[in-house]
Amino acid sequence: LKWTKKGSPFTARPRAGLGCGGPSRPPRPLQTAGWKVLEPARRIRNMDLLAQYSDSEGEEKPKPKTSLPTGAAPKAINRKPIVGVDDVALMPVVDAAPNVDTMGMSMVAKWAYNTADKRILTNPTIEALSKPLQGPIPEGKLTLEESFNNHKMGRVEKAAMSKFAFDEQYLTFHNFGYAANPCRQIPEGEEVLVSTEANHQAGRGIWDKPRKRQRLEGPDMEPGKGHAESEKWGGFIDGEVVRKQLEVEVKAREEEVARRAEEEKAVEGEERETKERVTSIFHGNKETDYAGRSWIENKTNITKDVDDKQCFLPKKWVHTWTGHTMGVSKIRWFPKTAHLLLSAGMDGKIMIWDYHNQRKCLRTYFGHDQAVRDIAFCADGRRFYSVSYDKNIQYWDTETGKIIATFTNKKTPFCVSIHPDPSQQNVIVTGCSNKKAVQWDSNTCEIVQEYDEHMGAVNTVTICEDGKRLLTSSDDKKMFLWEFGIPVVIKHIAEPTMHSIPQIVLSPDEKYLIGQSMDNKIIAYEAFGRFKFIARKTFKGHLNAGYAITPGWSADGRWIMSGDADGKLWFWDWAKCKNYRVLKAHDGVCSGCLWHPIQTSRVVSCGWDGAIKLWD
Repeated sequence: LKWTKKGSPFTARPRAGLGCGGPSRPPRPLQTAGWKVLEPARRIRNMDLLAQYSDSEGEEKPKPKTSLPTGAAPKAINRKPIVGVDDVALMPVVDAAPNVDTMGMSMVAKWAYNTADKRILTNPTIEALSKPLQGPIPEGKLTLEESFNNHKMGRVEKAAMSKFAFDEQYLTFHNFGYAANPCRQIPEGEEVLVSTEANHQAGRGIWDKPRKRQRLEGPDMEPGKGHAESEKWGGFIDGEVVRKQLEVEVKAREEEVARRAEEEKAVEGEERETKERVTSIFHGNKETDYAGRSWIENKTNITKDVDDKQCFLPKKWVHTWTGHTMGVSKIRWFPKTAHLLLSAGMDGKIMIWDYHNQRKCLRTYFGHDQAVRDIAFCADGRRFYSVSYDKNIQYWDTETGKIIATFTNKKTPFCVSIHPDPSQQNVIVTGCSNKKAVQWDSNTCEIVQEYDEHMGAVNTVTICEDGKRLLTSSDDKKMFLWEFGIPVVIKHIAEPTMHSIPQIVLSPDEKYLIGQSMDNKIIAYEAFGRFKFIARKTFKGHLNAGYAITPGWSADGRWIMSGDADGKLWFWDWAKCKNYRVLKAHDGVCSGCLWHPIQTSRVVSCGWDGAIKLWD
């Protein structure tokens, strides 16, 4: 409310609690002697009308100039200035946006931001983002930027770039030898990067039209008139040019026919001299001893109670046989006595070692041009078979080192198995790279039967149940069971969770078989009847994925062993499926292991380091 008396304005406050509670009612006018009450809005409107009042219509009087601020009361505008008092002092002026001196503050605000931050709470400028870091360098660092590096050569950041622009620069760089420098801060003079591989063709781009081919020098052009880059463009071809070309082709063909005839004659001569050429070297002093016994005969006494002995885990490294220049892929004991050890190497050599006495190499067999994949002794040990990556199957005489027969089907054999019947030692089965298991007769060197059902290369061939059944495994992650001699699958062993099984080994009692599965496991099956999968017999812990590592059994069937990719030798209990010992055996992959059938705590292992080690 505004209280006025005789032109003297002053303000009065209403009493506390007035109008609080209850329905609102309009205030009653206050009647006092000499006093009157005006509503604020009505009073201000009347004052504005009086201030805009003019005597004559149509004439605009000039407004009095005043230094008072905009928004002052109308009476204050018409009031005469007081002598001796400044006009600005009549009413204080408040500026909502004063001018503030910020000199020196920009140097403090522009910090160098870390570009690896996921969130920035301010809105920095590009100068602040690219500003170099300043401050003390931490110990062990050369620059402050090393703290933010995420790559060996510096810091890798994602840049917003369209696929079109990237492909354009990529193709220009690889086709024409130059491209724009993608750095954020490009040094002067390094705007373009030049390739060291492609020919630098400055100014050319992928959108340019191909250049018109120029005529090069030819036989019908005068020298010096054509292009000097090459002479791959010919000139006009007439009858004489065609005749000369035909003469050159006929002469080259005649030379090729003559060369092939000479090669065929040389091959025929080598085949005639196969039995006469040197295929092995004996490293001992004499091939017979004082009693006339051959070097392959066992001269040690065999313990009779072998079957009653219990096998124990080996603990220490006893001996190392060295002689192979490359890795050893397979090792085999001499049948029954195990007094000799036969090894197949990736250097194409087959070596036989003395297990007792001085433990040295007795004979080396040279017959393969490439790595030997598998070897197998006959029942009496006097002969053995070998298969190699040179696609040949060799039939050897162990004692003399001569090659009895060589046969091939022009495919790489991966494994060889001999029929267990002593009267059928000439019958072998090989798993080949052409998805077939091939049955051979070594006496005639001919194929007897082909087992063709697999969809991948056959890795293993295992003859079970005294030669009645044949089990094959392949890269197609399946195992097929066949009747021996009948190429019809009688049982498919295939599961969606199965992996490829490159090696399978029978137990000493031939009741079970274990396979090296490519999912870092050793799985077991029954080796008779329905060939059931034994799910509870799973041996884990080692790393074998990608390697055809041959597992092994102990002589009593109590222990399972296998190498792994790290060169370790693992031992599990067959009954409990528990790992009991791990030995660091080789530097590279431990590719195979054998348990000695007579000395019950002796184990032999081989690896890709070319060494064969004996453990006790």
